[in-house]
Amino acid sequence: MFRKFLRMFSTEEISQMIQRLNLTSAVNKVQVFEGNVEIQMKLDQNYRQNRAMVLNSIKNIPWVKDCKISVAPSEQKAKDMGHLKGVKNIVAVASCKGGVGKSTVAVNLAFSIAKLGYKVGIFDADIYGPSLPTLINFKSHLESPVDDPKTILPIVYAGVKCMSYGFVSNNKKAVFRGPIVSSLTQQLLYNTLWEDLDYLILDTPPGTGDIQITLCQELPISSAVIVTTPQKLSFVDVLKGIEMFDDLKVPTIAVVENMSYYICGNCKELHRPFGLGYKSMLMKQFGIQNSYEIPMHSDWSKYSDMGSPVILTLPEQSDIVQQFRIIAEDVISETKRCKNTQRPVINYDPKDTMVNVTFHDKTVKISPYKLRTSCNCAGCIDEFSGQKLFRPEQIPQDVYPVKMEYKGNYAVAVVWSDGHRSSLYPFSQLETLA
Repeated sequence: MFRKFLRMFSTEEISQMIQRLNLTSAVNKVQVFEGNVEIQMKLDQNYRQNRAMVLNSIKNIPWVKDCKISVAPSEQKAKDMGHLKGVKNIVAVASCKGGVGKSTVAVNLAFSIAKLGYKVGIFDADIYGPSLPTLINFKSHLESPVDDPKTILPIVYAGVKCMSYGFVSNNKKAVFRGPIVSSLTQQLLYNTLWEDLDYLILDTPPGTGDIQITLCQELPISSAVIVTTPQKLSFVDVLKGIEMFDDLKVPTIAVVENMSYYICGNCKELHRPFGLGYKSMLMKQFGIQNSYEIPMHSDWSKYSDMGSPVILTLPEQSDIVQQFRIIAEDVISETKRCKNTQRPVINYDPKDTMVNVTFHDKTVKISPYKLRTSCNCAGCIDEFSGQKLFRPEQIPQDVYPVKMEYKGNYAVAVVWSDGHRSSLYPFSQLETLA
């Protein structure tokens, strides 16, 4: 009874804070549980500013342990999808950081899937810096059906339907504010005559800004592929991207590490100029099993600059073509699997002080202490050696989960009573522990 009263009092205090900030209309829902605050905010042009105001103000409330702000579900998905209604799967390719070769990967992924016999389209969602007109050498102009001037016919290149703002503007520089860019992107996407497609590859702009959030909210995106490079800075941005897709209920199914290595032309040895990278950490920490390396190769940039994707130019037996075939096959299978995956049911029972995990009608119990000491986050495990950064005796025997929530279709996040907040347990790890 006391806990219920305390929760009501805490929720009221957060609501009053939101009211003082004049953000009542921007907030959909407030939830409080044992010092952990969850706020669901509407996505509009002031979203980032409003979010920052709330986070700055909540620091002054002493009982708040943690605050998570998420984007409220959009109503757009229930509305008319225009010419997208015939698209079966939308796969977002994101980088969260510029200059990692995201667009090149997206284009070659699209053509690789098409070579497997599927109907494919690719949409270049970068209004400020469209890449598709450079990556495919196509000089034709866009046209509209005679009886429907609002509809745009996509360019068809090697059997793949392609659309980019660069085709509309003839690559003239775009100078727009954020809300206009979001609206322009949606119009171009919805008005393009995609017809029936098995896969639409969405080449998103770099970063995790309003356009990316809007696209994920507005569209029924099936899955996401993140492109990165081996540097730590890129890895940090990958984490931001995965978290963004998690918040928007889009499963991240693969990570492509571009410029991973090169083979010396003289000694034929493999060299890694940027180090080993962080693929193993992504697999351990997030349970993302599909991780790929793309080498540095002169043909990669040469043919891309010529507007001739390497997947269509190099021989079928070349390493890059074979690697992209594997990536394409895995993206298809993982996208299908995500649609049919049933997440395990997980909860904590304070009566017997055990974590209950139900896999396919079979429930097993895991000790909270065992689960806590099995954490593979960067704060618990060294990124390269794999050694533990803590001693088991440092963890209280009576540790218990304060909060548990799903992360996409691959893991569950746990906040612990000892203050540890970055634990993430892939479903595969839970099965092993069970």
